Amino acid sequence: MTTAERERQAERLTATYNNLRQSKFKKGQPFLILSKKLPAGQAYLEHADGKIEIIYTTTKDNQLVQTVVRELNPVEAFRVRAENGLQ
Repeated sequence: MTTAERERQAERLTATYNNLRQSKFKKGQPFLILSKKLPAGQAYLEHADGKIEIIYTTTKDNQLVQTVVRELNPVEAFRVRAENGLQ
């Protein structure tokens, strides 16, 4: 694959990712952002109002249980969006 093809593929992936994010927000649903920087079982959950939380997901009685670890401050939320191409 050439560099130009890789760039086009990356652009398509980014557009798809952003479209999915906006679609979730329009439905009133949060957008899950996975990160290797967080401990196992944790992820970011972004809401349409701009709030981002760190959540911890476990299972109990065959059901997923999400617990909010903490809400990010505006600077942290900006950084998470920037690192994931979500500006």
